[in-house]
Amino acid sequence: MPLGHEVAAEVAKLLHRPLDVLVVAGGLGTRVQVDNARLIEWIRERATHLRMLASVCTGSFLLGQAGLLDGLSATTHWRSLDRMAQTFPSIRVERAQHVVDEGPVLTSAGISAGIDMALRVVARHHGEAVARATARHMEYPYPETNVRRI
Repeated sequence: MPLGHEVAAEVAKLLHRPLDVLVVAGGLGTRVQVDNARLIEWIRERATHLRMLASVCTGSFLLGQAGLLDGLSATTHWRSLDRMAQTFPSIRVERAQHVVDEGPVLTSAGISAGIDMALRVVARHHGEAVARATARHMEYPYPETNVRRI
């Protein structure tokens, strides 16, 4: 049993450490977690101390629920664009872009868009040459445009 307590203590420390970047993942779980007040408050509180906040796919719904996308343009998975517009009228839902870059806040469409967004983050922090080399190493095409593929 002590091992469990040690793991719990380490997780508790990690949950309270300062972060530079927070990436909120999407998926089916977001439909339930959007009503998880503790999680939404944790994201909202963390966002005040971040250099960058990002979401992949429907992770944007968690950011929206936290009020972190109010007045901003944002995107999500193409199947959830209408739901995003209906649920969060204060968000300008971007339907044509794969990644929406609002400075310190980035949102991306589906899974491949999350990779594109990650490469954009690498380019922002380390330059385009490093981002292109990263894409090549991954055997992934560097995104030359930001047009939504679907």
